[in-house]
Amino acid sequence: MICTLCTTTQLEHGTLCPACTRDTLDRLQRLPRMWLSLEAWLTPGSNGPAQYGGRARMAEAPMPLVQEVLDLRAAGGIVGVLEDWRDAVHHTRGLPIPARVGSLWHRLAHAAGELEEQIYFIALWEQGGELGRELRRLVDRVRAVVQPGRALDEPPAPTFLGYCVAADPDGIVCGTKLFADMTRPVQCTWCLCPYPPDSWLALRQLQPGRPQPAGPEVGEREPTAA
Repeated sequence: MICTLCTTTQLEHGTLCPACTRDTLDRLQRLPRMWLSLEAWLTPGSNGPAQYGGRARMAEAPMPLVQEVLDLRAAGGIVGVLEDWRDAVHHTRGLPIPARVGSLWHRLAHAAGELEEQIYFIALWEQGGELGRELRRLVDRVRAVVQPGRALDEPPAPTFLGYCVAADPDGIVCGTKLFADMTRPVQCTWCLCPYPPDSWLALRQLQPGRPQPAGPEVGEREPTAA
């Protein structure tokens, strides 16, 4: 048998080769972070955060929201696709079908996590190749929004996110350059301060030369050992 996803690797059993199984698992782990990152494109008049080449605001009339972003972030987008596949796996294995309740983020994280737990079954399942192709299409659609012009089969290039704004008790700001590549959590390489996607817009407001927003600052940290 040939792997039903890459259609090149010979298999002794199952439907997904080890490489395609790892890629499918990676996409399951990546999609929740990509879903969060799309929130930045929901603001009218914005083409995304500055680290992706977007503009924060326009002097002329605001641009309409990108329909693709709305589709991907809606209940029938990334969330619905993962829940449909989760339910299909549960039905095939005779497991209870979970209720679709809670926030979209809760539903997304729950469905992705349950599919990750079933990855070994998916690698043997006759529908494993189609599941893998649909996850790949979702990742490609998100990347087409956040990195337009890049070939979909290229690995996402690291993009400049800003400077680390974490300050020690003496008020000395770290200032290390931060890069995001959409595939892993962002963390300062010097002071180890984490920057989850929901802090990126606040981080942007705290960059040198920009007015300080009201309220607590992101990036505050305890001093780390050398």
